[in-house]
Amino acid sequence: MAALYLLPVSNSAISETVCGRAGELLGNCFRNFTPTVAVEALHAVKIPDSLEEINNRCLIFNRGMECVRQYLKECVNARQRKIIENEVYGAQKLYEYLCYDQAFQREFLRHKSCFQLVHSEWDICSNQFIGVLKEEMARITKQSINVQYVNFCCARYAYENCVYASARYICKPDSAMFLRRIAKLLSTDKHFLNCDRIENELCSGAVSPLIRVSWIYDATSLTLLLLTVVVLMVR
Repeated sequence: MAALYLLPVSNSAISETVCGRAGELLGNCFRNFTPTVAVEALHAVKIPDSLEEINNRCLIFNRGMECVRQYLKECVNARQRKIIENEVYGAQKLYEYLCYDQAFQREFLRHKSCFQLVHSEWDICSNQFIGVLKEEMARITKQSINVQYVNFCCARYAYENCVYASARYICKPDSAMFLRRIAKLLSTDKHFLNCDRIENELCSGAVSPLIRVSWIYDATSLTLLLLTVVVLMVR
C-alpha cells in the first residue's frame, strides 16, 4: 500500500544507548531531531487534521520505534524483549494503517471531529481498561490460563464497547464504528489475536464487573515512550 506522500527522513543519528537509563530514552531519542514541527507534535494533544500532521506523527512514531528497538537489542534480554514487542503490537498495526494506507488516512481525517468530541469519555474507558488487566495479572497464580485468557478477551471487548457507546451518542454511526476499530487495534496484543473467536460467544452477554481493561503489563520507561506517541492518536 502506498502512502499519500513519502514520510520525511530524520537526519539525526540515534544517540548512544546507555543501558539502565531507559527513563532518559524519550528525551535522548528526539534530541536535535528535525524537522522541528515533528518535535512540537510530540507534545501536542490535538488530533492530526491534515495529511501533513499525520505525516509528522508517523515520523515521530517511527523514530520512537527506532530508539526502542535499539535499546531492546542492546540492553534487554530476549524474554523481556518479547513481552514489550507483544505489548506494542496493536500500536504498530495502527500506525501501519495510518502511515501507509491511503483509504485509512482518508477515513481517519473524515472522522477526526469525533475523536475530539469523545476525548474525555475515551480517557475513562482507557483508565478502566488499564485497571482490569493489572487485577488479572495479580491473579495469575490463582486462575487457570484458560480462564484468564477469557477474562482478558472480555476486558478488551468491554473496552471496545465502552468507546463505541460513548461515540454513538455524540457522533454519527459510521464515526462510532471507526473509533471502535481504532480501540480494537490499540488494545490488541500478540497473545490475544484469537480473542475474536470467543468474544461474541462468551463476552457479548452481561459483562462481569471484573471485565474492564489496559495494557497487560506495568508500563516501563520503554513502553511509556511508545504510549506517549500512541496517545496522540486518541486525544
